[in-house]
Amino acid sequence: MTRAAQNLLLILVGGAVLWITLATDDYLNYVRPGFRYVLVPAALALVALGAAGLRREWSDEPTAEPDPHPGHGGHPGPHGHDHARGPRVAWLLCLPVLAIFVIAPPALGSFTAARGADRPPAPPPSRDSEGYAPLPRDRGPIPMTMGEFIGRAWQAQTGDPSTFEGVPVRLTGFVTPRRGGGWQVTRLRMACCAGDAVPFPVIVKGLPRPPADTWVQVEGTWRRQPPGAAKSGVHVLYGTSVKRIKRPANPYE
Repeated sequence: MTRAAQNLLLILVGGAVLWITLATDDYLNYVRPGFRYVLVPAALALVALGAAGLRREWSDEPTAEPDPHPGHGGHPGPHGHDHARGPRVAWLLCLPVLAIFVIAPPALGSFTAARGADRPPAPPPSRDSEGYAPLPRDRGPIPMTMGEFIGRAWQAQTGDPSTFEGVPVRLTGFVTPRRGGGWQVTRLRMACCAGDAVPFPVIVKGLPRPPADTWVQVEGTWRRQPPGAAKSGVHVLYGTSVKRIKRPANPYE
């Protein structure tokens, strides 16, 4: 790979990152929204470095120098290597560009959420030492994140069920089939990037299952467990309606 090709690849990689962060919202498939403020300067730095390298290559004029090692068949270096070229492994820089513009990996979905489904989920902590604020009961379904629903359900399950029971809520997520039948609405939460995403599932009962990976809004209520039932981190929404929607711009919580 020539140095000019290396610099051109730096520009392409930087341009690809700028494209997914500024022209589209595709970067949200891989990292949290706040990473835009890191990705954009890094991409601009790659473009600037590549442009500076190209400018230097184009402005340098070749000079004729005597061959210090005559009789080597005209090889450019003492060991027959062209030091104006980089290692062939540098072509691997093409892979990020191809992944963005050709493959365009989508956001994680039901396959990821189903992995490790046999492990019991850990109970989520309360929002603070005093728990969650009371919810109004005289309004329609309350839009709620999956994390808040699971947190409130656990708080009601281990404390006073009346704080959450019967309150209509609306959850947004994608459909994940359950092993053995039934389905759940799921949203993935990531701390940094898609590699550390953790599924937040809620079992849905009383409604037919839409196709897997379909994004839906589900309305329903939480109910207390029967007396004597073991406390669990698995929570159930008794649905009243389900509506298909387009995938949100940010598919993660």
